[in-house]
Amino acid sequence: MASLPPSPDRLSALDAAFLDLETARAPLHVGWTLVFDGAPPSIAALRRHVDSRLAGIPRFRRRVVQPALGLGDAHWTDDVGFDVARHVHALRLAPPAGDAELRELTGVLLAQPLDPARPLWRLQLVTGLPGGFAIVGQAHHALVDGLAAVEVATLLLSGGGESADARPGRAWSPQGAPALAGSLASALSARAGDAVRAGAALSGGGPPGMVRSLARGAGGAPQALSAIAALASPTQATALEQSITPARRVAFASAPLDPLRTAAARHGATLNELLLAASAVAVGDALRRRGESHASIRALVPASTRTQDEGGAEHGNRITFLALDLPVGEPDLARVLRLVRARSQARKRSGEAGAADALLRAADALPAAGRRRIARAAARAARFSVIVSNVPGPDIELELLGRPLRAAWPAVPLLDGHALTIGALSYGGSLNVGVYADAKVVPDAALLAQDLDRALRALTVLERPSATPWRARARVRRDALRSTG
Repeated sequence: MASLPPSPDRLSALDAAFLDLETARAPLHVGWTLVFDGAPPSIAALRRHVDSRLAGIPRFRRRVVQPALGLGDAHWTDDVGFDVARHVHALRLAPPAGDAELRELTGVLLAQPLDPARPLWRLQLVTGLPGGFAIVGQAHHALVDGLAAVEVATLLLSGGGESADARPGRAWSPQGAPALAGSLASALSARAGDAVRAGAALSGGGPPGMVRSLARGAGGAPQALSAIAALASPTQATALEQSITPARRVAFASAPLDPLRTAAARHGATLNELLLAASAVAVGDALRRRGESHASIRALVPASTRTQDEGGAEHGNRITFLALDLPVGEPDLARVLRLVRARSQARKRSGEAGAADALLRAADALPAAGRRRIARAAARAARFSVIVSNVPGPDIELELLGRPLRAAWPAVPLLDGHALTIGALSYGGSLNVGVYADAKVVPDAALLAQDLDRALRALTVLERPSATPWRARARVRRDALRSTG
């Protein structure tokens, strides 16, 4: 028996924006390809296992509801007809099947949109691979960001064998949808609270009110405007800034993680900056194959704003976006890394990420129609050629029904009008990089992935350049001053 209608589980402005910006050519779901060792489980066992874990990720049993007449905000409500069999499927690759066939199939599966009338996720068990099997998954970006996807994967995959998950758990009972009046009242109350919090954040903790904060340039408002200006400022367009088809090409690259971390420490950089440098090399090569020559292109780089007490299953998207120019025309790998490192660290020092996050939260105070207009205007104004995303993977080894997870590659969704994303996930001693592309615009995705692989491996052995004489003298003077201070 259904319980009383609950308070609405409201989508944030950023969550809702991923629904508003979705088009037929650009479904905005996060994807992943997981490869396991061992014999594949039966589809029945996999469905039982997944169903047994859904209590920990309640939104995976919920669908999005848009209130009638625009009254209230979009919210998650339990799908009273939920059936795990609608979301967990199986198919078999015809022999002989290997990595190339898996990549081709992954592109086909990830091109398929999710059913908006159901919970926004899907898993495909892929068999027929030598020595193992794969799971290709999708979850809408309105449901998860990159870190949340890792958290969900950890919840679904970690744990014991098949016998443990066959035990029946407590039966799930869906809650009824919120009443219209309650939904509207909840939305108004939430917006008022959001306005107060956003105003305080943008004013550096001063009196609330985003408009007042922006007008007097207090606190984080200048940094937020700087972040917006960086994304919207003119830049030279490339062949990658177009959408032709919903069909997708998927390709994978991998590099050993410990040598990358050692190289990052040697150069005073981060793992993310090494990924950005390798992306600059690979994308530069791809553009030159198209007859284009650019000194730099703009990358859109997601940055997590999630705090330690915010779980992905409950909080949806907690990210912001920064613009970073990649030196795709620079032939010297050491200089590429130095430029990327300097530009990345300047962005971090600017405080733009936190200020942009506060501005995104401020949008929660707006009615749904206002959110949609802002999201679409922002998407039109943003100028970038590629998205590059790096998500730390789980620090434990994962398994599915006793079968160890060998590797995992992410797929970062394409925004309409763009043809290429590069996503990385660290797991099992490797940095696994997924190239996700419009199949017509980037038919050479596999070649781009090979270039990424080579650039990452070249970075692991890149020596730190020796200091010039004047830099060495400056370091000696600085050390002397510190020792006498």
